[in-house]
Amino acid sequence: MQVFIGNEMTANENKKSFSDLWPTYKRFIPYVKPDSSLIWLDYLMIIIAVATNTAMIWLIGKPFNLLQNEEYELVANALILFAIVVLINQLVQFTGGLLTNKIGLRSIGRLRNAIIARTLFLSFPVAGQLPKGDLMARLTNDIDRIKISIVDTPIYIVSHLLTFVIYTAMMFWIDVKLALIALLVSIIFVIHQKLFSTPKRHAAENFFDRNGKLLAMEEQALSNMRGVSTYSAEALVTKLHSRVFADARYWSLRERALDVGFNVSFTLLLYLTGLVIVLFGVDGIQEGRFGVGHLVSFLLYLGYLNVPARGMAELLFQSLGNLGAATRVLEVFDAQPIVENMPQAQELEVKEGAVELKELGFSYPGGSDIFKNVSLQVAPGETIALVGPSGVGKSTLAILLMRFYDPQHGQILIDGVDIRDCTIESLRKNVSVVWQEPFLVNDTIKANMLMVKPDATDEQILTACKHSFAWEFINALEQGLQTRIGADGLTLSTGQIQRLALAQAFLRDAPILILDEATSALDSLSEINVISALNKLRLSRTTFIIAHRFSSIKDADRVVYFNEDGSITVGKHIELIKSHKGYKQAVEWQTREVD
Repeated sequence: MQVFIGNEMTANENKKSFSDLWPTYKRFIPYVKPDSSLIWLDYLMIIIAVATNTAMIWLIGKPFNLLQNEEYELVANALILFAIVVLINQLVQFTGGLLTNKIGLRSIGRLRNAIIARTLFLSFPVAGQLPKGDLMARLTNDIDRIKISIVDTPIYIVSHLLTFVIYTAMMFWIDVKLALIALLVSIIFVIHQKLFSTPKRHAAENFFDRNGKLLAMEEQALSNMRGVSTYSAEALVTKLHSRVFADARYWSLRERALDVGFNVSFTLLLYLTGLVIVLFGVDGIQEGRFGVGHLVSFLLYLGYLNVPARGMAELLFQSLGNLGAATRVLEVFDAQPIVENMPQAQELEVKEGAVELKELGFSYPGGSDIFKNVSLQVAPGETIALVGPSGVGKSTLAILLMRFYDPQHGQILIDGVDIRDCTIESLRKNVSVVWQEPFLVNDTIKANMLMVKPDATDEQILTACKHSFAWEFINALEQGLQTRIGADGLTLSTGQIQRLALAQAFLRDAPILILDEATSALDSLSEINVISALNKLRLSRTTFIIAHRFSSIKDADRVVYFNEDGSITVGKHIELIKSHKGYKQAVEWQTREVD
């Protein structure tokens, strides 16, 4: 199984070279291909822009030749023609710029959507290995860099190559000897690019790594401000942030210093080359090989070769540096889910809702056994309470029922069918789960309800909200169901959030119901009301209640107590109080009395 490697750069990645550019970036072509028609139109704009640029440079030198030949009456015509070409050039460049930006933004949108989709379909065991802050770095900074390499770079390569070829041809047309001297000197620029490429790549990769760690640290600190304040750890967290930021800043500054050093030294070499050409150009004028205007145009062609020459070097330079970003994004695409549909998986149709565990054995990767040969039969419509100390497998059973993991041994059957033989989608459609952290998005209450059942009617939503005792507070809101609740239900109280999560479970109306500490944040009255509603709901549903509060499980048909040795003890509440020492002590500790 392949999973995220987090922020660790492997040895192979540190050895990436120009030969890795195409194999890596070609995997992103599908995210640009839908805009192929716009890309071809952009290329047409480039061709026109290069042609008009070439004409502009030639026309700049034209007046000098006219003046040298004392053809003063033709100078105005040359300047008017120059102005017309400039206008066409600017219109074309404006259009090309808009097209390039549009293609880039559309490609970014597809890539970001693909990463989000891939992460969600990986399910939380795999996606959870990647800190949210680091994932955000891949969604933003890394994708922006990839966009440069897969959208901007191909477009600029065409522009630079076309410019380089035409400008060089014009230089040879003006004077072959002078053009050969210029090309001979240009070898220095190739050596110059080689000297900077490896340090640049190394600095870029290290920056991606450190920046991902920085964003992950910031996300963790901001999402746990209450804990930070509780332990007066503000100074320690701030100090840690400063240290992590300093590490990221070092590599960012190093990368930028290399960029600046590259550009400055490149410009210096360009000016020195120009001085050499001027010296040889004066000889050409004296020998009568060309005029002053030709030398001016030659120098401009040579000078403007700075753009394609430096651009080509920078594009390769930049694309190599961006390989680190591309690799980090590909890690998300290449990560594999822990569970997948079997080749012959069938749609699950739950008719009764019987659940059976047969000699179940499970442990998390690298961990000790959670279950050891656990067997349990749950009848259709039966309510089972899952209790026991923290970390013994109560929520793990819910996770296995949802197939976020598969057991190493044994089976889980629903209506006699091994859930591994069913499609994951059909399995989860038949199970409603209310987790300790409810599933709420930054949208309206109605939109959050429709997330669990997109085709639900307003009447069904209203009924679900009333059953969960959420309608009372929803109806009191100024906009009712159209009220936006913020990220993770930020504008609601904890109790309101949990009642809304229960409303989602009512609306889902699945034959199997799992409540993972679903009433832990409710006050006593609300808990009594919700449990009363759940008692009605569970009459025709198989229900698993995971709870530490024994007041919510007394009415369960049976209680499953998870022992710390990986086994379970099953019985009714009263029976376990009499026969199971651990269960009795837990109840006494909470209630201070035995019922």
